Amino acid sequence: MLDDCLDLLLSQDLLVLATASQGVPHTSLMAYVAAPDGREVLMATLPGTRKWANLAANPEVSLLVDDRRAAAGIQSLRALTVAGTFVPAQGDEERALLRRLAAARPQLEAIASAPQARAIRVRVRTFQLQDGPLAGRVLRL
Repeated sequence: MLDDCLDLLLSQDLLVLATASQGVPHTSLMAYVAAPDGREVLMATLPGTRKWANLAANPEVSLLVDDRRAAAGIQSLRALTVAGTFVPAQGDEERALLRRLAAARPQLEAIASAPQARAIRVRVRTFQLQDGPLAGRVLRL
């Protein structure tokens, strides 16, 4: 099952990041890069955003990756829900994460190189893979 999860996670470049604060959920469409082993996902944001404030208040997140652009219909759609924890980085470590993100996703160069840019690093705990509407599996890392 891990191979199926990694196949989907590593083949896409957009996900939905779900955060929450004071019981109010918020979602954001984000470009991302995942570690080859799937245990870490990187994104970038600016500090004045709602997602950044939510992460500071509550580091628990959910990510949704899917292949709707390639799916031939609902029966072949695959979706991966990732549960994880935001792990802050600062200083040189954060700059290195942002450089890694920009190198892998050139469309993120402008935000990743901004002086105020912040790295969103998520440590993955579980994968839930949905193959079509009826087949779901869960993997805890």
